[in-house]
Amino acid sequence: MPEHVSRPEGHPLPALPQQRQTGPRSESVELTTEERAAFAELVRHLGDRDV
Repeated sequence: MPEHVSRPEGHPLPALPQQRQTGPRSESVELTTEERAAFAELVRHLGDRDV
């Protein structure tokens, strides 16, 4: 911030939106054996592609 501009300590910059203090909540689901196998196959398939 330029020296000629002052703002109270702890006062947010007016041009920036309020920032979250924490990240989003984590979520997870259990995959079935078939779903895990399908996902592994997808990852292998995508890894084999020429970029």
